[in-house]
Amino acid sequence: MNESTVMTGNDTWEWYKEMMRSWLEDPGVEEPLGLNMSSLKMDQAFIMGVADRDVGVYSVSDDCFRCPFEKQNVLTADAEKWWVVTTARRMTWRVYEDTADQYISARNTSGLLCQLRPAMGEFGVYKLNASGEGCNVSVVKDPVDIYMPVLLLLGMLLGVWVLYGVIKLIMSRIRRTGKMRYGDKELAMQQRLRALDTFRGIAIVFMIFVNDGAGGYWWLEHATWNGLAAGDLVFPAFLWIMGVCIPLSVKSAFAKGVPRWKIVMHIVRRSCMMFMIGVSLNTIYGSNMLHELRIFGVLQRLAIAYLISAGFYALTAPKYYTPPRGACGQALKDVLSCVWCWVLTGVLVGLHTAITFTIHHPDCPAGYLGPGGKHDDWVAPECSGGAAGFIDRLLLGESHLFQNSDARHVYGGLPTDPEGLLGCLTSAVQALLGVQAGATVLLQRSHKARVSRWLAWALVFALAGALLAGFSREHGVIPINKNLWSMSFVLVTSAVSLALLSICYTFTDAWRIWGGGPFRAPGLNAIALYVGHSICAHLFPFHWRIPEMRTHSIRLIEAVWGTALWVIIAHIMAKKKVFITL
Repeated sequence: MNESTVMTGNDTWEWYKEMMRSWLEDPGVEEPLGLNMSSLKMDQAFIMGVADRDVGVYSVSDDCFRCPFEKQNVLTADAEKWWVVTTARRMTWRVYEDTADQYISARNTSGLLCQLRPAMGEFGVYKLNASGEGCNVSVVKDPVDIYMPVLLLLGMLLGVWVLYGVIKLIMSRIRRTGKMRYGDKELAMQQRLRALDTFRGIAIVFMIFVNDGAGGYWWLEHATWNGLAAGDLVFPAFLWIMGVCIPLSVKSAFAKGVPRWKIVMHIVRRSCMMFMIGVSLNTIYGSNMLHELRIFGVLQRLAIAYLISAGFYALTAPKYYTPPRGACGQALKDVLSCVWCWVLTGVLVGLHTAITFTIHHPDCPAGYLGPGGKHDDWVAPECSGGAAGFIDRLLLGESHLFQNSDARHVYGGLPTDPEGLLGCLTSAVQALLGVQAGATVLLQRSHKARVSRWLAWALVFALAGALLAGFSREHGVIPINKNLWSMSFVLVTSAVSLALLSICYTFTDAWRIWGGGPFRAPGLNAIALYVGHSICAHLFPFHWRIPEMRTHSIRLIEAVWGTALWVIIAHIMAKKKVFITL
């Protein structure tokens, strides 16, 4: 009886150890089939192949759309061979009897023995058996669970957030005074909504987290070419909320009696400062050689979009707007107040569309929107980025573009800059869509009217973007693409931003059950945090390394640590009423 109990206890202990090892992505000390598990890196696994004849094993990642199959290994008859495969994206495998070619088109089925799509995981060990009767992949060693660290971290952050809220509530009851909390006096004077700073804070915090690696999870970073990943929502959200604030700041300046020309000059000065700071920050990640200096980037794109949208609004917005009489005029007064901004939006969209589908390299097809290289069996290998890439390489030069894009690593092809020239037009459109949301704040006074209009616009933009993209990742007229900043991308990300702002506004300003923490303080110093985290990209204590940074869990901890430090710094700055603006 006691022996049985001891055995059960030992089994339970072993089960707990195995569970914790999987959660921490520990492959263990076991060496199945004599393979050294410690040699694997993040998102890698071993596969051992055996065949009854000489065959070639080819594969293509789901991330490489319409790419040819690439040779992974050659198996000889009755001889085992192992190699390392990547598990970040699912792959399609083919086994051919012909082993001569490095690449084989997906349309080529000559000599094809089999095709399969095995589900592989990090630190797993698999065995491929290929024969004339078919192929199968068996599991020799189970992979680790790479998603458990995310769930554990979310649980911990939620617990800390709840504990912080409870402590803050208790302390506010104990030390209740007539004083306003940090920043509230300034915000009250400017009639700013908490939702705006909260939204901006969410955007900058997640931007820092993504730039810090996001734990190595591809779905938290950026889509390789077409499509939408979580990281793709951050930059357009930051750009869009900048547009929302434009009508509020311009109207505030009008109310203070600031002349229109001074407002425009302030916008020009601020745009120039942002652009120059952005160029300077590019040298942190890239070369500072003048013939290789990257010209465009995140702050540069913000600067140009702000110059176009804010400058135009400051020039055309009436100082005192009187809405038309009647029910229709009252219902649409926020839209009618931005009628000239809608005209400019139409002009920019028309200009961007015309350039995209008419201008091209003489050797490239008109309207090509692909990444070039291996895409679609090398149909346009030197046409990366279509018109956008062609214009950037022609006017800026290849050496002044971003050189290390994911698309170039996956597809090959020429350099394309995700913050290039042509995308500035649609970025300005996104800021102008934000201007419309800001006009709703100015002219619609009730909470219900504001939120209902934002959600209505969100639905319209989402449907329009989905229609342009053909409700698919790859097959629409204008696919959702951050690298090209396509119109479908602008519409869909603006819809997400409108929905998020509606949620923030409902909780922080309408119901007032959330103060915006911990995001509101970072939102008050968003530009300062972005510049600071860029400068400290390789500095301790914001970033650190250990000899083995090969798991998602350790990279996730490092990314959250660096992000948390900047959130703490933002709260200290807000507490001391330090607000840095350009």
